[in-house]
Formats: sequence, structure tokens, C-alpha cells
Amino acid sequence: MKALLSILVCSFLALSSVEAQQGSIRLQQYIKNRLIDDQGREIIAVSVPATPPVEYNSPATPPTDNSVVISNVPAYKLSFGSSPTSAAMAAGFYDNHGYPAVYTGPTNGGVAPMTSSVWGTAIINGAPNNLCPLSATRQNLDGRLTRGHVDDYWISANSTLQDPYITNGWTQHAHELCTGDFMGSSQSALGNNDGETTFYFYADGSPMYDYTGAEPGRRDGCHGLRLFYESRGYAVVQNFTQPRFGYLGNTLGFTFEQYKNEIDYGRPVLIQLAGLCLLGYGYEEFGDLIYFRDTYDFEEHSMVWGESYNGMEHWGVTVVELIDINSPPIVNFNGNPTSVLIGQSISFTDLSTGNPTSWDWSFEGGTPSSSTEQNPVITYNTPGTFDVSLVVLNANGSSSETFIDYITVSNPPYCSASGVCDEFISNVTLGSINNSSGCGGNGYTNFSHLTTNLVIGQSYTITVTNGPPQYPADQCGVWIDWNRDFDFTDNGEFISMNGSPGVGPYSATFTVPSGAAIGQTGLRIRIMEAGTLSPCGQAMWGEVEDYSVNIISGTSSKTLNLNVLLEGLYDPSTGLMNKAQNEAGNQFPGNIADQITIKLAQVFSPYTILTQAVNVNVDRNGNCIAGFSSAFNGFYYLVVSHRNHITTWSASPISFTGSTVNYNFTNAQSKAYGHNMILKGSKYCIYGGDVNQDGIVDSSDMVDVDNSVILFETGYIPEDGNGDGLIDSSDMILVDNNTAAFVGAITP
Repeated sequence: MKALLSILVCSFLALSSVEAQQGSIRLQQYIKNRLIDDQGREIIAVSVPATPPVEYNSPATPPTDNSVVISNVPAYKLSFGSSPTSAAMAAGFYDNHGYPAVYTGPTNGGVAPMTSSVWGTAIINGAPNNLCPLSATRQNLDGRLTRGHVDDYWISANSTLQDPYITNGWTQHAHELCTGDFMGSSQSALGNNDGETTFYFYADGSPMYDYTGAEPGRRDGCHGLRLFYESRGYAVVQNFTQPRFGYLGNTLGFTFEQYKNEIDYGRPVLIQLAGLCLLGYGYEEFGDLIYFRDTYDFEEHSMVWGESYNGMEHWGVTVVELIDINSPPIVNFNGNPTSVLIGQSISFTDLSTGNPTSWDWSFEGGTPSSSTEQNPVITYNTPGTFDVSLVVLNANGSSSETFIDYITVSNPPYCSASGVCDEFISNVTLGSINNSSGCGGNGYTNFSHLTTNLVIGQSYTITVTNGPPQYPADQCGVWIDWNRDFDFTDNGEFISMNGSPGVGPYSATFTVPSGAAIGQTGLRIRIMEAGTLSPCGQAMWGEVEDYSVNIISGTSSKTLNLNVLLEGLYDPSTGLMNKAQNEAGNQFPGNIADQITIKLAQVFSPYTILTQAVNVNVDRNGNCIAGFSSAFNGFYYLVVSHRNHITTWSASPISFTGSTVNYNFTNAQSKAYGHNMILKGSKYCIYGGDVNQDGIVDSSDMVDVDNSVILFETGYIPEDGNGDGLIDSSDMILVDNNTAAFVGAITP
């Protein structure tokens, strides 16, 4: 007997009953199995049966003039399962567009026809069946002289009996020529009923790439498509099945924008419904409309992305991207984020297809200005808009692309200030800064890319020189944003300059206050004639210049530049962390998202914590700066803690032998010890949900959150997993998901 490995809990049954009464067909009734992978993520196996659960005759909806469609996509009627049929239509499209070895039969001069009507129908065991050798081969069909897919595996639609080749004792044919062979469709030895295909996907919404974890006893239909195209001599760049974004609340799923991108690149997409597989080949932006072949006729049909078609909910997609093995690569890339402030960094990701073997990046305005890494991280220290170029190469050739004005770099978000020159700032000297300049445009120049270290408790002298002409009434003021709240109005942030008023030069000796916030902050200098000396606004005469200073703790001489993202706050749709909230609004000022603790640990057992930097501000991009004593001059594990996230260790010890240390947790799962991070969009984040900070996300954390929900608690408290200031079901979902995934701290 063919085994149906359905694991449906009572809630699913109840839900299905209600939805059936409403005329909706949900995916739950097609779930065959649930698994947990070696990283604790849930995998769901779902069935696409031989025939959809409803009979229908949807009217044709041809594309409009506003539609974007792939031309000349074949239309094949249901032939031994909607999954192999939709896959066959995609295969027929590729056969007509540069991949001539996909179909090699005698029909239509060896080119896949535009409809399957040429192959006709056949009565098999009393039932009529549409024929299509690209979906399912058969003896005496399309010139085949030996048994094929239908002969070896088919009895009748949805039959649970063993396949004919098993019951009759003959040897099954070698898999070739048709999608159904490789996708495992109809094959009882792989756990499929007649016409059925099984697909596997991640419950959290992330893409399931080429799943082989169920082999050899079971077959993922998506993996089977890779095998099919490889058998025809073509390389598959990537193949995956993925829930659509928002399905069952996921935030990692496949979006309408990604679907449009596939269509724009000329790649049809398998649209997965509850009980039916379609072939998407077009879209219309207005109304999020998608166009597809539905396997029941030769017409064109449409639906709204993410909604239902004839009562069958749209839950996901299966994507196969292939390239001729003799073709050069096709370049593509992205940057995250694409808008930053001066001094911030951008992570670039190579998205090229065709297996490039080398990369040549050029970054206008970036540091460094070029790279041969596949996925470099670049810092921008100058405001403006900048181009990014990439050339990729493999043995067959190269491909290049330039994104014009792709990166926007802005000044720090301090109040505007300007003058109209005449007198101006001709030189500034402070620590390692010794900058001579003329008067900037509109009486303002941004030198915030120039920075010097200031150690808490130590004293420094700043000197400002007044450029000619000079007047006895000229004044000079200096402001340092000690608490990093992006203004210069707090007590102690104004530094009175000796020699002011007067012709200068002006100087002052100041001590870095004990309460100064660790990390980089703003320094503003102004020269003006008469009037009230203020850090903001326009003055009648004079100039304003901005610089940066890096505040280091009193015993520090080493700076750690760290990039880390928190699962609870990170929003992959924006590429930024949301700002943590309290009852009144933002918990922290400016661009600060939240605070963390960074610790250094021994590299040998018992891995003792040696020192720590507490209340380290993390901005929305995940950037933070911490200072450590020069006494720590060896190798140490980095340990990052947060009020309600899992404490996470660096993958290996980090060298602190230099004065500056850089580490990025977000660009690879391997950056965390035990790969202990979650992928959200294109970034890796520290797991959330450890409310009680016991090193594991479990029922005790759920109890804490549940109690806070019952008490209607709000504010900046550990139970607020997503940082929105409210304790509600969204926080419970975060804890519940990570509890189900057995998330916990992994240490050396």
C-alpha cells in the first residue's frame, strides 16, 4: 500500500471543518509529515494530489496592456498530476527559449509544442487521461517503444495501490525525459499516490533549497526538478520551495516583488495552492495580480497574489533557476542597507547566477574602493550618492552591471547650522585631528569622517584658528554630544573657548565627563561675529564645521566595532532594527535601537568572562562601538548578551592584539558559535525569546510573557520580545516559535 504519512492535530481538523463550510481549502489537509532539521527548524512535507479538490471552470482572463508576461509559455492540460504538468509547461518554455535539449521527441520537429492537444488522450483502466510525454512518458506515445512513467507507476488518479512494476515483477524504466520521473510523482516506493507529488518547505518561511534530507525513501519534487534539468544537460543555479510572505504570519517568505523579479528575468514560477500546482508566467502591479496556466484548459487565468483560486489558498512557490552550462554568468547583487550615515558600513551580496568563480567590485565613494571578495562590507565616509559596479567571471565569460546612484550617504542627523563666511574656521586641532580648510559652501563643512579617540576622565586641548579677515567681535564655540542623543543642548556639552570674543586663535582644555556615552559622537565648531553663540541655525557671518570623536572608557585603548542584529527588533523588509519602545515612545534617542552587553571570555575551559562593556548602544543598522582596556591584548571569545535574547558567542576566538577590532555577526551564520543564529531576510540575527535569561527559550519564558499579557503590562521590559512597548500575542508567537525550535545558548 502507498503510505500517507499525515500528521494532523485536532486543531487542524477543526479548522479544516470550519474552512470547508466557508468554501475555503487550506493547506493543513495536505500535510503529510513534520520534521525537525539539525538546526532545530521545522520542515513540513505537503502533498499536491493528482486532481484538485474542486471541479471548476474558471473564465479566461487574458493579460492587459499593463501586464508583464513571459511570451510563448505552453499550455498543457492535466497529465498525471498538476505538479508534473506545470513543471512540463515550464520545461516546454525553456525548450523554446535557448534550452533545446529539454524536449527531444519527434513532435513539432523536436521542439516542445505550445499545447498538449497534439498528443491527445488515452483510456487507462476505464478512465480518460490527457497525454504529455514531458509530464509522463508512456509506451507507444511520442515514438517511445518501451515502458515509461505511466506504464510503471499509474493505475488511476489517487490510487493507493502499489505500482504496476512492483506487482507485476518487472524492472522499472530508467528515469529520463519527463518531469514526473524525477519529481517522484505517482511513485508508491517514494510514498506518493497516483498523480501525487510531495514538496518540503520550512515552516518559518525561509527558502528550502534543494531538499535531499528525505532521500532515498522519499523525494522532494523541487529536488526532482533539479535532477530533471541536469539530466537534460543544464546546470541549475538554485532551486527552492518557499511559503509566500505573510502566510501563517511568517516574515521570511517569498514576496510579490520576488515573484516579479523572476518573471522579469524570464523564469516561470510554480505557484503552490492547497491541492493544486499552477505555472505563473506574468503579473500586473496594480492589484498584485498574477497570470498563470491552471492545467485544466489552454486558457490564461489570473488571481491576486496571496489570495485563493477557486477556494484553494495560495501558500507558496517553487522556483527553479537554470542556466546553460556553456553560458557566462549573469551578474546581480544587492546592498543592505542602501542608505547610511557617514561612517557606516554596507554589506554587499553577490546574487549572480551561472556559478561565477571571481568577482571584481568597484565602490565609488567607498572604503575600500574595490574588492575581489564575493560578499564584501564597505564603509562610506563621504556624503553623496554613489555608483556600485560588479564584474563576475566564469570559464565561459563575464558579465558586468553598474547600479547608478545606488548608495546614498547622509550627514549625521544634527540640527542644521550655517553662515555666510567672511571670517571662517581655517584650522582645527584636537588629538589626531589637525585639519586646515577654507570656508565651506553656505558657511558649513561636514568633516565628520575625521575622528579622534577621547578617553573618559582624560583631558584634551582643542585649538581653533580663525581665517582672515578677523574681527575683535568674532566668537568661537565648541559643542560635543557627550550622551549621543544627537543634539548639543545638554548640560556640559558646550565648551567655552579662551580668546573668544577676539581674533583668535581660540583654545580650551576640557575633561571627558565620566557619564559620556561610549562610542562615536558629534563635535561641532562655530565661528561667528556678535550675536548669541548657538550650535544651530544660520548666523549673519562666519562658518560651522562638524567632526566626530570616539569616546572610550577610562581604562580603554582598544576599540571594538561590532555588527549584531536582534531577532525581536529586526525587520527584513526595511533592513533595519525597529527602535525599542517604552510607554511613552522611543526608549533611546536618535538612531539607537537598543542596548547590549559585550563580554570577553577566555579561550580555554572554563571560558571565564574576563571583562565586559555594558549598556552599549546599538543603532538600527546593528552597528555598535565598545572600548576595552589595553590589558586585553590576546585572543578572546566575544559574548553578546541582551535583556531578552539568547546570549551568543563568536564562532572562534578573536584577536585583540591591535588597537581596533572588527567583527560582524550578521553576514554569515558561521559567525556564531554552533551557527546559533536565525536568518531573517538576508541577515543573521541573535535568537530572541529568552525572557528570564536562563539560556534557553522554553515554557518558563512563555509563562512570563503570558502573565504580562494578563496584567496588561507595557513598556521597556524583558517580556516585550519585539520591542514595540506592548506585551501581546506577537511576543508569545516569538517565544513559542523558538521554544518549538529548541533554541538555547550554545557555548564552547
